[in-house]
Amino acid sequence: MAGRRLLILGGGFGGLDVARAVGRSRAAREYWDTLLVDKENFFQFNPLLPAVAVGAVETRHIVYPLRAMAQHRHIRFQKNKVMAIDLARREVRLHNDLVERFEVLVVAVGSETNYYDIPGAVEHTRPFKTIVDAMTLRARVVELFEMAEQAETRDQRRRLLSFVVVGGGVTGVEVAAELMEMARETLLPKYGSLHRSDVSVTVLEAGDRLVNTARPAHSAYVQRFLERRGVQVRLQAPVVRVDPRCVRLADGSVAEGFTLIWTAGVRPPQVVRGLPLAHADDGRVRVDPRLRALDPDGRPVEDVFVIGDCGAVADGRGGYLPRLAQVAVATGRHVGQELVARARARAPARFGYKGKGYIISLGKHSSVVELMGVPFSGRLAWLLWAAYYLITMVGFRKQLEVGLDHLTHLLFEHDSSQILNRRQILSDEELNLSLGAPEPRSAEDPDRGAA
Repeated sequence: MAGRRLLILGGGFGGLDVARAVGRSRAAREYWDTLLVDKENFFQFNPLLPAVAVGAVETRHIVYPLRAMAQHRHIRFQKNKVMAIDLARREVRLHNDLVERFEVLVVAVGSETNYYDIPGAVEHTRPFKTIVDAMTLRARVVELFEMAEQAETRDQRRRLLSFVVVGGGVTGVEVAAELMEMARETLLPKYGSLHRSDVSVTVLEAGDRLVNTARPAHSAYVQRFLERRGVQVRLQAPVVRVDPRCVRLADGSVAEGFTLIWTAGVRPPQVVRGLPLAHADDGRVRVDPRLRALDPDGRPVEDVFVIGDCGAVADGRGGYLPRLAQVAVATGRHVGQELVARARARAPARFGYKGKGYIISLGKHSSVVELMGVPFSGRLAWLLWAAYYLITMVGFRKQLEVGLDHLTHLLFEHDSSQILNRRQILSDEELNLSLGAPEPRSAEDPDRGAA
C-alpha cells in the first residue's frame, strides 16, 4: 500500500539515520509518506559540544540543516515541538494544536537534563546539553575573566574564576579539561593581573571513579590527567542541594563555584516518560528485539519504534545499552533498514549491536580511546578521536570545516572574543556585582564563604 504515513519524531542521531535510510531507497520513498518533525531545524553533533564551548570548533560547523537533508532525500520536514503522543488514536499533537496522524511511528526525541529532583539544581546550575548551552558557557568564561581583571581583591578574582562541574561522566570530564585548557593557555596570558592560582575547576562525581563506562585503567588515566592540569576531582561526592554558587554534598561538605555546570545525567522528555508503555527505571521505553515499544504487559506495539536515548534496548546481560551516540546511530539504521525492507516486501530482522568502543577528549594534548577492544591514550588517541568524528560528521562540507578547525586549533590559540550581550550570560545579581569591595557573608549561612 503506497503512501503509508511514516512519522519520525526527532532529528538527532537516531531519527536522522531513519530518515536517511528511507530517503536513500527509491522503493521506500514511494512506499512511505515520510514526515520528520523536530523542535529545531538542524541536526546537532553532540560529541563536539565541549570543543564548541571553548572555541576549538566553530558553532555552525557542528550543525546540519534538517530541511536541506529532507529535500535531498525527497521526504518532508516540519519544525515543531511534540506535545503529546496518542497511541490509541495513532496521532501526535504538536505545538499550536497541530495534529499529525501516523501508521508507523518512530520516537527519537532524544533526552533532557536530569536533575534527580535535587533542590536548587534547576535554579542555580547551568545545563550543558545544547549548542546554545555551549555558546553561552564560552561567552560567560570570557566575560568572567574580563570582570576578574577589574576586581580589586584576590578573593574576588578567585570567586569569579571558580567553576564546579557536577557529574564525572564523559561530558563532565571533557568540559572540565577543555575549560582548564582554555583558561590557562588562551585567556590567562592576556590578563596580566591574573594568575594560574586564581582559576579553579572542580569535578564532583557521586561514584567511585570518573567515566564509569570506561575501563578502570582509563578512568584512572583521566583522573591523573585532570589533576595534573589543576582540576580538583572529588569522588563519592553525591549532591544533596544546590544554593547560589554553592553545591552541598552528602557528607556535609561544600563545593563553591561562581559558575555551576550540571552534566550529571539525562532522561527522556515527559512526552516519552508519560506514554502508557513499559518503562525502565530511568524512564526509557522498553523495546523488543526489533526495537518496537513494549506495552505494560510486555507485548510489542506494532508499528511503534522507540530508539536512541528514548529506547531501553536489552544488552543481554540483564541491563540496557548505554545512551551513546553510536547506540542511537545503530538503532536508527536498524529501523531505517526495516522500513526499507518492508517497502521491498522483505522480512524484518532482529537488532544486533556490537560496541565499537569509546572516546574521551581531554583537549588538544590528549584523549583516551578504546577502539574495537584496543586501548589508546595520549596524542595518538587524540588523532584517532579527531579522525573518527570527522568520518562520522554529516556531509562533506561539515567534515571539511571541522577538519580545518582541528588544524587551526593545533597551530593557533583559541579566539577570546566575547560577542554576546552581558545580559544573555549573567544574572541581574552578577551584573550588579561590586568589584571594588569584598562580598559580604550571608547572615543566614555563616559557615559558607560568599562565592
